[in-house]
Amino acid sequence: MRVEVIDIEKTRNEAKKDILHRLPLVSRVFQFNDVIGDIRLEYIEFKVLKYEVISKSKNNNLFRRESQKENITILVNTYNGHSESVDKIPATSKKYVSKSCIRKNKINEDDLISLVKKQIIKKLTDKLKFDSLSKVNIEINILEIKSIYKPYWVADFRGRNIFIDS
Repeated sequence: MRVEVIDIEKTRNEAKKDILHRLPLVSRVFQFNDVIGDIRLEYIEFKVLKYEVISKSKNNNLFRRESQKENITILVNTYNGHSESVDKIPATSKKYVSKSCIRKNKINEDDLISLVKKQIIKKLTDKLKFDSLSKVNIEINILEIKSIYKPYWVADFRGRNIFIDS
């Protein structure tokens, strides 16, 4: 499957060192085992959502409304649902990745779009309540949906999966 992938920065050995540093020292000492099982490379899908937000505030004038347009880009992890607003999309390259290396999504795309839209509305209404006392209408349109895949090193340590950014 040919997909857009963020480049790999860490090698397998660097990831193994990071995993050993993340494990608590007490558990390593009491269990007498620093052995990490299988380390494999997996790809998690991230959705890049571009929204156009139009906010119209109603002033004392009957016929005039002030409107502001803003573009917001949000990067959403489809495996755990974590989202963050970004200024620019990470650099990607097209690569062939087998389907067995891609981690399955836990969140449906339609649900994801509506949840992010609700988060944007909540943040903007909280911000605008303090900025002005006038009534504000918010309109949100989705401009673009794009999928990119981010590589993670996944290690099995006593039945627990540990994820390390690569």
